Amino acid sequence: MNRRFFQNNSDIDLMRNLLLSLVDTPSIIDFEEFIQIQSVQQTTKLWFEDTQLIAFAYVDNFNNLCFEIATDIVKTDLENEIADWGMDCMRSRNEQADDSNPLDTSCSASNLSRISLLERMGFKQQEIRSLKFCRSLIDPIPFSPLPKGYTIKSVKGESEITDLVKLHRSAFGTDHMTEEYRLAMMHAPDYDKTMDWVAISPEGEPAAFCIGSIDETNPTLGFLDPIGTHPSHRRLGLSAALISHGLTILKNRGGKQVEFGTSSENLPMQKLALHMGFSIKSESVWFSKEIKK
Repeated sequence: MNRRFFQNNSDIDLMRNLLLSLVDTPSIIDFEEFIQIQSVQQTTKLWFEDTQLIAFAYVDNFNNLCFEIATDIVKTDLENEIADWGMDCMRSRNEQADDSNPLDTSCSASNLSRISLLERMGFKQQEIRSLKFCRSLIDPIPFSPLPKGYTIKSVKGESEITDLVKLHRSAFGTDHMTEEYRLAMMHAPDYDKTMDWVAISPEGEPAAFCIGSIDETNPTLGFLDPIGTHPSHRRLGLSAALISHGLTILKNRGGKQVEFGTSSENLPMQKLALHMGFSIKSESVWFSKEIKK
């Protein structure tokens, strides 16, 4: 078994192919976005049997260990090496920031083998979950009109990055979104700026947003994620209007099914999803591991 660090874009192709070969795999969209970020590439490590990629791992900018191992590979030493690599990355990050953040990771709640693996690695399961909702586009799309004076426009390009990041941070009350990450999202292969929507207030201010996309390997599958509204413009129906807008466009582009994700803590979005005809398709569980200096 050989291992090395990330080298160039050809490694992205290798990792993408490994992801696509897995049955129970996380969203490839997340991978496509994060792997564009230089700081993530610097934490990326690949493992090979001869010339065949059998595993990869990286720590994203939110302190999440993301890794995948080929289905036919069962090696405890490889699993331990991946865990140690993730902890080393997190330990170095904490030392540089003089912090003590834990290392987090997640997997499908139905992936019992991965859950068992994470527990062997010393990760502890958390209460929070990530929920994936889906709906068929064969069913009628609820019409949700915009409030008076509001409009929906598509993002023009990278010149709007600063405003988009500011809106995202306000909507979710966090500084996790950065200009670097937003640029990575816009550089992902499936990104289409005509489906990067922003609701504009009567005063011309960005009020809410939703990003739509179409699966690269299955053009009948669409996504609406993330969706957020600035606190000053909530309870006006903007999220519903953006979802209705996105569903209509995805259907017009040949979509048959749409998915989006939200947190188990985001009760308003869960309620809205059910109102818009979505149902829960699956959920992911989160794990955390303390990193000692």
